[in-house]
Amino acid sequence: MPHFAPMVKRVARRFGLDVSRSGMGDVFHCWLTQLQRTGPVRVVFDVGANRGQTVTHLRRDTPDSTIYCFEPSESAFAQLRERTAGDPDVKAIQVALGDYDGTAMLHENAADVTNSLLANSSRISDYAPQSMCAPKHESTVPIMRIDSPCEEQRITRIDLLKVDAQGSERRILDGAGCFLKPSVTRSLIVEVLFAELYENQAWCGEIMELLRSRGYRLFGFTGVACDPIYGWKWADAMFLGDCPMCR
Repeated sequence: MPHFAPMVKRVARRFGLDVSRSGMGDVFHCWLTQLQRTGPVRVVFDVGANRGQTVTHLRRDTPDSTIYCFEPSESAFAQLRERTAGDPDVKAIQVALGDYDGTAMLHENAADVTNSLLANSSRISDYAPQSMCAPKHESTVPIMRIDSPCEEQRITRIDLLKVDAQGSERRILDGAGCFLKPSVTRSLIVEVLFAELYENQAWCGEIMELLRSRGYRLFGFTGVACDPIYGWKWADAMFLGDCPMCR
């Protein structure tokens, strides 16, 4: 690809465009700057919080926010709660999110970051090490829609919705109901999949089209997992509301 860069730049200049390379971190910080220009970030939902790996970054980037962390795995949740015990503005909730209220089956794998409400695809080991994605056991966990805890907590606005749910992202967004619009949920970071990891998973294009139809625009990708055989496997997609009242 580097050999094509000069040609791409020449073609782009003919159309009045300047093409340059930037780090993925730069894209994220540009996205965050645009979000903060539209107002302070007060309420953050971390869906699929796992052991709290993302909370440290969310606290650094949104220091004045209340962060609601949702994680169904008992062992991961225990570590999440321990990790966030000293922060009164982190609310850890042991529940899965989806498109209904009730219970669901959690498929737990060797590495808890690959746990999912969906069974592993027969091809998952093509894209992730077997040592991480080997099935361990299944457990029944509570599940609810996003709009259910919002009603319980009297939340009327979500400034940042982060979703990392190993293929269940579409179901979670469907469960947001009337919250999935830019005037209520201002921005999203959603893990999107390009490779077949789970049965009946949501695909990147599906998530992008759903959010486009709801008034959001894709700002960019970060955290891209890529290899020389399969190319892009998964990434985090950043979205902002694309309506005048949200700018």
